Amino acid sequence: MKKNLDAYAITTDHAHLTNHTFLLGNRAGFALYLPSAQNVRDSTAQAIKWFGASGFGRAFFEALLLWVEVDGRLVALDRTKQTSFAMHLEGATRVYRVGDFEIREQYFVPDELQACVVTIETDLPVVIKPEFDMRFYQDFNSDFSQYQTEQATDVLEVSNVIADVGPGHETMAFFGLVGPSNGPCRIEMLPEAHRFVTKIYVKDELREKMIERVYQETQARAPDEAPIWDRYSTQVYAPALFHLQGPVSFVCAFGGTREEAQSDFSAVQDNIQDLRCGKRENIETLLDASALDTGNRDVDLAYAQVLTRFNDVLVARDATLRAPPVHREHYFAIFAGDKYFMDAWKRDENISLGALLATGDFETARAILDDTWEYQDQRTGRLPHIIRAGEPLVYFSSDGTLWALHRLFEYTKRSGDITLLQTKMSMVRHFFETSLNFVQRGLLPSGGIIDKSYLWETWEDTPYTPRDGYPVEIELLWLTTLADFLPFVRESDAPLAGRMEVALFDGEATFKTFARDGYLVDSLSYDWSQRPILTPNGYIAFGLGYPLPVDLAHSLIVLARDQLAGHRGLRSLAPRDWPLILPAAFLEDPKNVRGKNMRSVGIFNYHRGIEWEWLNPFLVAAELTYGTADHAYKEYVAGQVHEALYEAGYGGLSELHDLDGQVGADFQGWSMAGFIQSLNLFAGIEVDALRREVRVCPSLPSDFPHIRARGRVADLRFVIEYSRPEERMQRLEIRLLNTAPNGYTITVALPIESGDRITAGTWNGSPTRGDSWTYQAPQGRNLRAEASMPLAGDVLVKVETDH
Repeated sequence: MKKNLDAYAITTDHAHLTNHTFLLGNRAGFALYLPSAQNVRDSTAQAIKWFGASGFGRAFFEALLLWVEVDGRLVALDRTKQTSFAMHLEGATRVYRVGDFEIREQYFVPDELQACVVTIETDLPVVIKPEFDMRFYQDFNSDFSQYQTEQATDVLEVSNVIADVGPGHETMAFFGLVGPSNGPCRIEMLPEAHRFVTKIYVKDELREKMIERVYQETQARAPDEAPIWDRYSTQVYAPALFHLQGPVSFVCAFGGTREEAQSDFSAVQDNIQDLRCGKRENIETLLDASALDTGNRDVDLAYAQVLTRFNDVLVARDATLRAPPVHREHYFAIFAGDKYFMDAWKRDENISLGALLATGDFETARAILDDTWEYQDQRTGRLPHIIRAGEPLVYFSSDGTLWALHRLFEYTKRSGDITLLQTKMSMVRHFFETSLNFVQRGLLPSGGIIDKSYLWETWEDTPYTPRDGYPVEIELLWLTTLADFLPFVRESDAPLAGRMEVALFDGEATFKTFARDGYLVDSLSYDWSQRPILTPNGYIAFGLGYPLPVDLAHSLIVLARDQLAGHRGLRSLAPRDWPLILPAAFLEDPKNVRGKNMRSVGIFNYHRGIEWEWLNPFLVAAELTYGTADHAYKEYVAGQVHEALYEAGYGGLSELHDLDGQVGADFQGWSMAGFIQSLNLFAGIEVDALRREVRVCPSLPSDFPHIRARGRVADLRFVIEYSRPEERMQRLEIRLLNTAPNGYTITVALPIESGDRITAGTWNGSPTRGDSWTYQAPQGRNLRAEASMPLAGDVLVKVETDH
């Protein structure tokens, strides 16, 4: 279905330009990240060091400075002249007014090419100054002597070489071509002495000073989580001015080789309109294949924006990695986020993969899983912690491989494709074989496995949260994957399956010792003592479907509403437990703590009270299973809707939220993927291609007039639409988009209140008898009325309930 992409634009006026950013990508690992409004002075034009154009391991480009000529004088296009900003799904537009003239500056990144296009819509003469920052993306340059330029008629080539990159002391090359796609051009080369511009990043400076300030209170010199956090000045290279006549499109193309940059520049220069059309078509296809709407304009707009930004920028399809130690063609990955997170962190990647599975993109999910399951450590069976330019492969993550196992199982179950699992089966078996050598009492240890002194192997990966022993989410993942893979392992290795079965039996018994006073403790130490603090980690049980005692599940939900639910994410430590962990001087300072809100001061409290946004879907699943749809939406989704539309990154969700608002990356992969999954959870589509089952159990919060969503099982695609036309009436339609395979069963599970029964109803127009429905509330879950039929075609169910 053709989509009107313009209906999904976010627009803002001059009064709301400050502190907003946008992110565009080529669907293959190249990103353009810029502020929605540029500052006035060249030296402070960008507030942080992470703005610009970058690819895997490489920063290429800082910004373009623009002027228009009016009555013989140059007028800078900056925030003082800017009247509005628009974030479209396929690009971004800054709008300026200079006297009687309106000027539009449009940014566009074509798919599959490391390039961006800036189109200036005006009849005035235009001057453009491109500023290059060619460096290893996690460090500033100290040697600027290798920059070179080569001028053609209308094109300027800029190159740089950086030696001694990262722990591997690698050498990296950078190339860029810039020039207009049309119209007359004069390139004015600047004198050598004027080509370097000193930059000062004011926000980075303020954060560095804030972190330094709290050292006295924390008694710990803890850095920020970001690299080069304490450096906020560098130089960028601006060798030339381009004198052009508007309207004009200006092309910037980059690469790790000269040929790569030249090829992409040529591909863009003469084909901008076709590339724009191709971009729009790809986004239309994405919105159609991943469709979800609720009738709530803000929710639907936020979903489209986040879905597009996630797939456009952070999901790298068929990418080329020209960075040691991994040189790869045709690489598929999910990057952790923008700024300093443009790497394939394998933990983050596999958590984020849930969004692709929820939206039925099995093809991309398969390709990513295929590339994930490589470079296995022989001693531990683990997959790499991270694929990062300039760094050797390391295996510190205790949860990354468990998430990769979980996603491999989910992919197999949803798609019905067992060939990938068969291909990777030897690696799966090796992981279980080696892991069982470490297991105690059925549980898998974490901390000190790779390096005895490296105790922080979970996602809470700082020395301040070592969690050595048996972290609760590690054990949930371990026990879940043991159960999921037992049948597959049994087919090829009965002795190993026997060992797994014993570990599962023992582990499920030992796991009961995590329960304490109505919650799950965060971890058990190596001597089996409880660490009695409340964190969100145990709530992963709800996302995994791990069975918990009814009273414990309900208690966890109530505690989360009071202690963990934040403004945007989940607090990484319950406020009631802050005094057990953090110094009194820090907690008593209102600059750091106000009520249940805490300021992030770097890795010191990174995982100890700050809100994290990737965890929300586990609480949505908990509420939809044991609580209410309204709590699920209002506590764990509504804040993220507001953030995606009105806060820092347009169409993005940040890694963290603290006393001041968003912290870390503006566009964090697992946060955005979690939002996509959270909204799809309300549709309640559950599929199992191996069992040939489809189950639809929708939930409708009061803020949604309806919910309509795409589903997929194997190659069968369908649409569900659920509404409640009146208080006691429910309507569910399931429309198949292609022919149903033989042997599938469809189960409809409609929410009803305790004591209610269906008094009247139809299934595809035929009346349903009262005994057609069963009333299920397994293990204390919310009551649902269920009915099952063979899936042979479209389904339309209408029911009325009464007490």
